Amino acid sequence: MAQASLICLLLSFSIIMLSNAADISIDCGSSSSHIDADNRTWVGDTDFVTTGLTSKFVPFSKFPAELTTLRYFPTGETNCYTNIPVDKGGKVLVRTRFLYGDYDDESTAPKFDVVYDGKHRDSVVTTTYETATQSEAIFIPENGNISVCFYRTLSSETPFVSTIEVRMLDDSMYTDLGPKEGFILQQRTAYGAQELVRFPYDPYDRIWMPASVFASHLTSSATSIDTTGADNRPPEIILRTSWSQKGMAFYDIKLPFSGMTFYIVIYFSEPLSLGSDQKRSFNVYYEDKQVGSDLIVPPFGAVTQASLRDVVKTELAYLTFEATPDSTLDPLINALELYVISNSGGSGNGTNSTSTSGGGSPSPGGGSGSPPSTGGGSGSPPSTGGGGGSPSKGGGGGKSGGSNNGDGGTNKASEDEKSADSSGKSGEEKSSSNLALPLGISLPTLLSLGAGGWGVWKYFIKPRRHPESELPLKQNISLQVNMGNATVVNAGQ
Repeated sequence: MAQASLICLLLSFSIIMLSNAADISIDCGSSSSHIDADNRTWVGDTDFVTTGLTSKFVPFSKFPAELTTLRYFPTGETNCYTNIPVDKGGKVLVRTRFLYGDYDDESTAPKFDVVYDGKHRDSVVTTTYETATQSEAIFIPENGNISVCFYRTLSSETPFVSTIEVRMLDDSMYTDLGPKEGFILQQRTAYGAQELVRFPYDPYDRIWMPASVFASHLTSSATSIDTTGADNRPPEIILRTSWSQKGMAFYDIKLPFSGMTFYIVIYFSEPLSLGSDQKRSFNVYYEDKQVGSDLIVPPFGAVTQASLRDVVKTELAYLTFEATPDSTLDPLINALELYVISNSGGSGNGTNSTSTSGGGSPSPGGGSGSPPSTGGGSGSPPSTGGGGGSPSKGGGGGKSGGSNNGDGGTNKASEDEKSADSSGKSGEEKSSSNLALPLGISLPTLLSLGAGGWGVWKYFIKPRRHPESELPLKQNISLQVNMGNATVVNAGQ
């Protein structure tokens, strides 16, 4: 009997190991392996790449070891990592991270493109010392291995990469993804969280960035939250906080430039055990298109998701949360994912190119990938109450060792997150107004709206540093908002 139990235990363990066999973390520029604080094994990159040079630098602040090494590509138009093992036909998440750290003493962070499996292209815009940037794609590989290629878009720029992470997803997740498509991440946000959330709290190692604004932060009173009601399986911890506010419009959700086709999915979980005289029900619209097919009634102790795809961003892009007439409570949001849809348009075919000429085609995914974590360990569970806050300063820097010169990067992500206090509310106020989220603007500005007519407000948006990756906004943007007794609160630069 004991022997049979042991066999069953070993069989179960082997099945678990097999299900995660395709997960791999590559420490680019390193020839050795190590295990990080979250028990992830990082392997060196020499089995996957034959071109480029390596460098290592000593950062000014605490970065995980895998971000202190990099591989850069001073020659060739396209340089590729190949033969990265995956499960053929399954859904895969591939994340690339870039920490420049001034490894070449040039103080100039480069721009370039990354192409996943020869099909799905994203533009990479790196920063200088203290922040890492990230790109991420979800797609269905046609073979049992994939490539990740770095494409020089200007002859003066030198692509580089710090890490490549591959995570297999369940087939039941992201069912809106077509077999030839890719989802290029723009934003993955947990509203009300104080710290970023990733593995082990998300078993698929997605990185959820915190967000905070002067809105009501609600914390769930449910003893547990069943996540199986959402196909994409958001982690329970991000469903324990939400934003809810009466008569509020805030600017946080961002999209790349007009004309891009995107996919958006939003998650909802009721934080309160409602009485018989309480009801929370609402619809969500992107402009005049409904997000999801049904009225949203967030379940207590469970989760529901609503999604919309094949929508082209216009200059003025709004998400509006409209409470139903019989709703006694305001709309809420727990978390959101935002992707540009790639239709197999990337020109990197998984082979190295010796051409040194610059110039590349634009990314079908548009702007920079999403905000990431540059940090490693989770340690204690991330706090889920309160706000997100601004990133801490102090990052990479002085170079040590390495060979020759190069550059590198992609979307920004702060290594450390400072939390901003924000008081919670019971959420029991009566709702008669809508929660509106204008798309395409990453800005800590809150409009507390009173009654009044519609108006157009034009202003110049100043670039600011944010824990999430973003491109500076340099153009005048016209926003249509309810201007009755509107007050503007700037949460800081």
